[in-house]
Amino acid sequence: MKFSPYLLSLFILFSTQLHSQNAKLTGKVTEETGEGLISASVVIDASKGWAAVTDLNGSYEISVPAGTYDVSFHYIGKEEYKQNITLQAGENRILNVILREKQRMIDEVVVSGSKYEKKLSEETVSMDVVKGSALTDQNITSLDQGMTRVPGVTIADGQVNIRGGAGWSYGAGSRVQVLIDDLPLLTADAADAKWDVVPMENVDQVEIIKGAASALYGTSALNGIVNVRTAYPTDEPYFKVSLYSGVDEAPTISPDMKWWGKVPPLLGGTSFAYREKFGQSDLVIGGAFDGSTGYLDSSTVHSVRGNVKYRYRFKKIQGLNIGVNASAYYSWGEDFFLWNGIDSNGYKPYPRSISIYKSYRFSIDPFVDYFDKHNDQFKFIGRFFNATNTNNTGQGSVPNTYYAEFQYIRKFEFKAFDFHLVGGLVNVYDDVNPPADATNSLFGKNNEENFSAYAQTDFKFFKKLNVSLGARWEYFNQNHYVKDSTSPGHYYQRLDTTQNSLKELPYPLFRLGLNYQVAEATYIRASFGQGFRYPSIAERYISTSVGAITVASNPNLTPEKGYSAEVGIKQGIKLGKWMGYADVSGFLNEYQNMMEFTFGQFGNPAQSFGMGFSSQNIGRTRILGSELVLAAQGNAGPVAIQLLAGYTYLDPRVLDWNNTLNLYNDLGQKLTNTGVAAAAYNQNNNPQHTTDITYAMTSSSADNILKYTSRHLFKADVTLNWKALEYNTNVQFNSYQQNIDYAFISPLLQAFEGTAFSGLAQYRAMKENIPIGKGRGDIVWNMYLAYNFKAGIRVAVVVKNLLNWEYTPRPAYFSEPRNYTLQLSYTFKGKSKKEAK
Repeated sequence: MKFSPYLLSLFILFSTQLHSQNAKLTGKVTEETGEGLISASVVIDASKGWAAVTDLNGSYEISVPAGTYDVSFHYIGKEEYKQNITLQAGENRILNVILREKQRMIDEVVVSGSKYEKKLSEETVSMDVVKGSALTDQNITSLDQGMTRVPGVTIADGQVNIRGGAGWSYGAGSRVQVLIDDLPLLTADAADAKWDVVPMENVDQVEIIKGAASALYGTSALNGIVNVRTAYPTDEPYFKVSLYSGVDEAPTISPDMKWWGKVPPLLGGTSFAYREKFGQSDLVIGGAFDGSTGYLDSSTVHSVRGNVKYRYRFKKIQGLNIGVNASAYYSWGEDFFLWNGIDSNGYKPYPRSISIYKSYRFSIDPFVDYFDKHNDQFKFIGRFFNATNTNNTGQGSVPNTYYAEFQYIRKFEFKAFDFHLVGGLVNVYDDVNPPADATNSLFGKNNEENFSAYAQTDFKFFKKLNVSLGARWEYFNQNHYVKDSTSPGHYYQRLDTTQNSLKELPYPLFRLGLNYQVAEATYIRASFGQGFRYPSIAERYISTSVGAITVASNPNLTPEKGYSAEVGIKQGIKLGKWMGYADVSGFLNEYQNMMEFTFGQFGNPAQSFGMGFSSQNIGRTRILGSELVLAAQGNAGPVAIQLLAGYTYLDPRVLDWNNTLNLYNDLGQKLTNTGVAAAAYNQNNNPQHTTDITYAMTSSSADNILKYTSRHLFKADVTLNWKALEYNTNVQFNSYQQNIDYAFISPLLQAFEGTAFSGLAQYRAMKENIPIGKGRGDIVWNMYLAYNFKAGIRVAVVVKNLLNWEYTPRPAYFSEPRNYTLQLSYTFKGKSKKEAK
């Protein structure tokens, strides 16, 4: 059967005329700064497919028949905008829309909870958000200093502890995954966070998840995550430069600790940030220099850092952008691990514990992001991260991390519900070697590989109920090499040990979260998430010493795993011109095979009896607790006020308190409570006089409580603005750490190491006998006063540790005394390209 050419021509003509009757609506959706909003929804009639999602530039396009319509524009955390329009047949209408911020703190937008933008109120887990500007205004030059301001969070030796779930682990093996723009900041050797690499001058906001997040972020997210999101340029060019100079005051309670002469300890530095758009290119540059003579004797430190962030947004390929981030850091100075005692020895180092070091850190992070017209997002992010450390002892490490992740994100919308699908594949290869000129090595030669696959679906039913369901499967393989004398010229050659995670983790990790909007500003949530942490190379294979104290390897160390469960309610508050929220939660964290550095005869008995520390599995632990967080902003007359405060209560228990611990020395031999080592254990916690070792016997406390945890934490941060004046006060309270390693205060170490440990025993005895309640904690009060000139100049006086409180964030190490700093900054914001025209 032949088709008439006349009928074919008529059909084509009719189709063309029918199509020409359609109208086209195009435009751009931006926020108030002029920045295009990605993934904003533009809806005329979703049931007929008359809807669009904006691309990476905020642009959209919808084709509809001629007629009159109501067009609505939606974006998370923004006020909805609606407009009635009439479109003529064949018309091409341009409609540009600015979406403004919702005036509710509860609607703040976060990314880390689900890997896409979502309102804070709808998250199924507890999260806190800290703005980068709030940190730089307080002259915080390293992010770990800022984390101490977050409710429920503490820092010791650079290790972050969320709700008591991490303790203190001697600088190795973090239970909190630290990220910068979704890429891990933990090193290949010790799995510790290099906070000083973070470009504070270009931080947009920091998002903190409290609780296990391994289903999305893998190992080291057992206790939560800290994700640093750096800024992109807006339509307005931005430039800021800051200078600061400060001085430390002598101690008040123990003036004998002052070791310096007429010139007090000094610190100073400078930083700059530059952000601008050039056509389809986005460029961010930053850098900083920091230096300090140190309030501790032998603690001078200097560092210089630079960073670049570049993104190119393709015009011909809508939705595609590529880019690269890079950073470089160099630091040199000296440090020590233990004081020499209290009173006049408090700020002085224990002999043979000083380390003169140099650190080199470099990272390069390429990425590709494509968002198509069907609502699919494909993303690749990669990282090479080197964190070389060398020191005067001939030890050191050259750790390299190679990271690659592919993500897929898709949003589906239906009448009754919509959901996001997030999935990804991750491959990480870590290579750790001794420095080329090292006479010894901290860890030797090692490499490890991690492969994981994850997926999460977030459902939203009837605009009220959010349900998150996620899973992740992980595989680890770790190889350790030893010296091979049969291969001249190859210092480390022979594979000695290889271990993988198939036995400990043959199944995926799961998480489930619920969030139900009961009323307009009332959200109830519940979550359960499994966690897993594979031992770091440092924890398994470290070999070093601090003075006469050994830090020994433990190849028998097994992974730890556990879960977090939480219920909470977030209530939005609006009273007149005041708005904010209150968040109340109860939580449970439970771990199996928890890893902790423990004291014992782990090293060679011929070297100081082999006494020292080693990472060991201590069994099951459980942390119950509750938390209250209040956030508010408003006006008291002409004064604008912002408040963030939180109280956290913890009940951290060891479920195997009196059960036998299987502790192994570096040869794999099980330790017993006999011989010289018995004097380093708390025999008062051994009523049965057993030769086995228990967690109670390694503890200074007679009560069952996890080591290095404070049961009560309180944080409050208040900022007042009146005209050009700005005042901030920040208060932190941590209750007394009731339990530490008994070895630190044992008669053995007091005799063995002298003043360092006898001083620690005296210090703790003094704290426990303070008249105002046994076990009084520590208070740190910081404040600043600033004046903002119209020309973009800001002058601030910052006082840290206003009370000049003497406290130890970890044993045998005093924190900084009162410090006065003068900060001067200049900020330039140019006109957007459109305004300039």
